Amino acid sequence: MRIRTKIFFLIFSVVLFIMMGFYVITEFYLENFYIESKKENLKSVSQVISNPGHLLDFEQLERDNNVTIYIRQFSDDAFVSSEEFYIEGLEEKGILQNIRSGKQVFQKIKFDDPMGEFMILFTPYQNNRFVEIRTPISSIKESVQVANQYYMRIIVYALGFGIVMAFIFSKKITQPILHLKEITKGISNLNFSLKFSSKRKDEISELGKSINRMGDILHDTIDDLNIANSELKKDIEREKKLESLRKEFVASVSHELKTPIALIQGYAQGLMEGIATEEDRDFYCGVIVDESRKMDELVKELLLISQIEAGYLELDIRKINLGKMIRQVMDKYYMEFEKYEISYPEKDISALGDWKYIKRVLENLVSNAFKYTPVNGKIKVYVEETGEKYRVKVINTSSDLTEEDLEEIWAPFYRGDKSRSSEGTGLGLAIVKGVLEKHKSSYGADLENGKVIFWFDLDKAT
Repeated sequence: MRIRTKIFFLIFSVVLFIMMGFYVITEFYLENFYIESKKENLKSVSQVISNPGHLLDFEQLERDNNVTIYIRQFSDDAFVSSEEFYIEGLEEKGILQNIRSGKQVFQKIKFDDPMGEFMILFTPYQNNRFVEIRTPISSIKESVQVANQYYMRIIVYALGFGIVMAFIFSKKITQPILHLKEITKGISNLNFSLKFSSKRKDEISELGKSINRMGDILHDTIDDLNIANSELKKDIEREKKLESLRKEFVASVSHELKTPIALIQGYAQGLMEGIATEEDRDFYCGVIVDESRKMDELVKELLLISQIEAGYLELDIRKINLGKMIRQVMDKYYMEFEKYEISYPEKDISALGDWKYIKRVLENLVSNAFKYTPVNGKIKVYVEETGEKYRVKVINTSSDLTEEDLEEIWAPFYRGDKSRSSEGTGLGLAIVKGVLEKHKSSYGADLENGKVIFWFDLDKAT
């Protein structure tokens, strides 16, 4: 059964119970109530009559109280029976005996029509007399019957009105509850658009506000969970890619180490066995030194990236000449200048940073620029002021990188140009990223009209 129906029957039952109680009272107790009221009225009249200090006007007293007063007398202890409207049988009923002993007696007596039935109070009076006070009660039943009919109509009307009001109130009470039901149903289906709005100031309103708050909290929590889940998926995907890159790196490092070790072993063996002539001896030694240098650079990169990832990298941040540093890095590639269109700053620029590691950042970025720029392409190192910082840009012409590569190039062991996998180990930009993050510097890479732009920020030196 729906709650609206339950509330309707509850209200209707209360109204019905009250009306039925009202009917029982009027049907079974109204007549007795009238009679008791008449008795009290007769007593009050008798008190007035028996009070010697009152000046009595019997006619006025009869009119005011709707009674008839008779004063009866005794003669030689016998009741005078010849008086008007004498009531027979008083002696046999013991009424006279009680009056003589000073008691009041109530008696209902029915006379022949048209007088009908009366309620009579017999009360002692002075000088061997008693008072008979009569009031008609034959009309009481008729009055009670009319009252009952009148009250029955009231009960019928009240029941009809109660049904209407029960329907209205049950609807008014249950309507917000049904609204709350729809809201909670929507929340269970992850629909948080429905909100409870009401001007009510009761417990239902408080419940609605609580459900609204619960919905908002659930919505925010689910959003946070979705974001966290999305980030987790990205982390898992990133970890998978990183694991793939690590495998590629192991293969690459193995290749990078295997080749120079084999060359070093071969040429050293040749020197030991005297295979090389005097003219070839310098060449053999040069190959051994060159391959040893490559191995040394690879090991140093591995150690540096390990320090960065472990958080052990310590910086010595102080005032550095950024312009001088750029010129020193570019001078290493002086012999390559004829192949490219080169530009870089010639003036001194003061910034804050660790000279050793910022120079390593520039070397890696410039090295990549020369490595991936086609002949006759442009390479430009540019420094611009951005408020309290300098922004260093390394720009080169290149078609090797794509937008997808820009999201991955900062990861360790990543190399965008697979066709040139033998060059480098993919640690250069990872080192750049680690060093700049340790400096708390912003950095990034952009593609613009066939150009690759790597940039990073450094604080100005005061």
